[in-house]
Amino acid sequence: MRVVKGVLFLVIFMLLAGSASADGNYKNRLTGQEIERVKALKELLVGVDTQPMWKTIDELERSRHPLVNIEMKEAAAKTYIDIIQEFKVESQRKKWLYSMVCLNMAYLQFGGSQGNPGSTTELNRLIRQKIKEYLPANILKQPGFIYSLE
Repeated sequence: MRVVKGVLFLVIFMLLAGSASADGNYKNRLTGQEIERVKALKELLVGVDTQPMWKTIDELERSRHPLVNIEMKEAAAKTYIDIIQEFKVESQRKKWLYSMVCLNMAYLQFGGSQGNPGSTTELNRLIRQKIKEYLPANILKQPGFIYSLE
């Protein structure tokens, strides 16, 4: 059940990160440097992020705020790597862990950091703390980070 929840939030995260413009045109071409950043984060996620490179780049170029989305993906990748190294996570649990990182990123994107943290686990608190460490300062207030369902 937890894996299904994680995958569901991963899908929501990816949809939000890759919101296409209404006419399907690319609004924001990535620079060579940004593409190199995407390549680097994809290398960190080998085995858990199965989306092809071209698809990730396509989604980023179609998003309203590609730089913010790259920064979020980098923070998620670094958080994932930190936790698997620190806790020596077994290979069969790595996909689950990455889905939990994405779930917590989505939690932050939907404003979860702005109110009562509510009931949460040690793992979720650790993930959110690490994500915040890797996100640029004030990104939580930048346009394109927080999404509202209203």
